Amino acid sequence: QAGETSKKRTVRFRTIGDMTCTGGVESVATSVDDIIAEVAAARETERGTRSDDKRSESAMEDRKKEGYF
Repeated sequence: QAGETSKKRTVRFRTIGDMTCTGGVESVATSVDDIIAEVAAARETERGTRSDDKRSESAMEDRKKEGYF
């Protein structure tokens, strides 16, 4: 789109099967050991990037009550 710019970034996503369950997390990891080290050193949990949690604090509980899980 006009006025927009793009950036190339290296990110990783937490997934359940083939579904993404978190937002992208910038990462320089190239191995499982690198990912473990990044997660251990992180100040914010990857679950904090879930889009459901951005809607409301009870979004996951609401889905459970609706039988989604």
